[in-house]
Amino acid sequence: MVAIPRVVAPFVVSAPGKIILFGEHAVVYGKTAIAGSVDMRAYALVTPRKDGKTRLFLPDINVDVYFDSTQLARLSPSSLSHPCEIETQLTGIVAAEGPGRTAVLTFAYMYGSLFERGNMGGFTICVRSLLPVGSGLGSSAAFGVVLSTALLQLTGQLKQMGASAEDRKLINHWAYRGEQVAHGTPSGIDNAVATYGGFLAYTRGSESVSIHSTRALRVLITNTHVPKSTKALVAGVRTLRERHPEVVDTILDSIHSISTAAGSLFQSHEPCCSELQDIVRLNHGLLATLGVSHPSLERIREITAARGMASKLTGAGGGGCALTLIPIDVSGAAVDRVAQELAEVGFRCYQTVVGGAGVTITNHVDSESIDKWIGDMLTQHMSLSPSDRRDDKADDYSGIVSGFSILPDSAITALAPPSK
Repeated sequence: MVAIPRVVAPFVVSAPGKIILFGEHAVVYGKTAIAGSVDMRAYALVTPRKDGKTRLFLPDINVDVYFDSTQLARLSPSSLSHPCEIETQLTGIVAAEGPGRTAVLTFAYMYGSLFERGNMGGFTICVRSLLPVGSGLGSSAAFGVVLSTALLQLTGQLKQMGASAEDRKLINHWAYRGEQVAHGTPSGIDNAVATYGGFLAYTRGSESVSIHSTRALRVLITNTHVPKSTKALVAGVRTLRERHPEVVDTILDSIHSISTAAGSLFQSHEPCCSELQDIVRLNHGLLATLGVSHPSLERIREITAARGMASKLTGAGGGGCALTLIPIDVSGAAVDRVAQELAEVGFRCYQTVVGGAGVTITNHVDSESIDKWIGDMLTQHMSLSPSDRRDDKADDYSGIVSGFSILPDSAITALAPPSK
């Protein structure tokens, strides 16, 4: 652990979400899955305070927590056998239940691990996210990555502002520990994608392997709004495999072959869109055979197929989200028509790209430039005074933080790094 510098200039960290492209469910049995970063990001704005307190502000989930140095000094994560046990050190400090409890526990664990007790300066960290929670798009991992990056930057442990291989490895390590607080035994693929970006091949029990692709993919992500239980879906496949081991193992091997083929296509100079569409359809068909599709997912496939686009479930299935590959020659207007048709059925669509940048730090800003950016965005998108979240007595940057907290999604995307 190291001490936080007493004077901190404002900075912004952002990290992408993730999407599983190929290999769902088969990855549980040691097969390969392919995942990619989604350019729907989480953002953390870090500003200094002069009262010595630490504020965690998560307006998207109605969390606004202040810690004083005495409370944080009690934390001793190194004494825990597992990160999720951090809650035992926060009795009476963090509510036993309520919105954002896991996020607060994750923050407390990382803070207690990275900061030296007795040498703690004050700061505010405000996190916004464009990633829908519980949709399988890695919202908790993106939160963990921006959190670990911000705290490592504050403590001076990043040598090249998160850009070097050494920095990324450190960020990913602590983000994974944060995922352990949230999920117990995560695979590690979500935080790896949010850290490194691009495309990754993942096999359980092995290190993730970066896939060097020359281009990002245009995709449409459609949220069915159908709740799902990943645990139940995984258990269902396990039961089916116990009944018909040879048949199911053949299906899982075929899914592995699809992931391998996809990895090769991504690394080719110009990946053939028709081939990618073929394996999207094949992968979904095999997953449907395992019983993890849903009528809502099949409806999305039907609508997009009528427009010449291939779709598949992503993640555990059973509802959740679907992924649609947008061919290179399909116009934006055509995609808008498909999205409108899906919306009329009751789904919500997000047009984005997969395979873009990982975590980034924007550190070339001062209070005036951030304040101007906030003001410009507010003027452009709404006439709303950021006064309800102010904390002027303790935080010279309270107007900036409160302005950031009420910005619409379209304004926050102005901070996104350019796609690769």
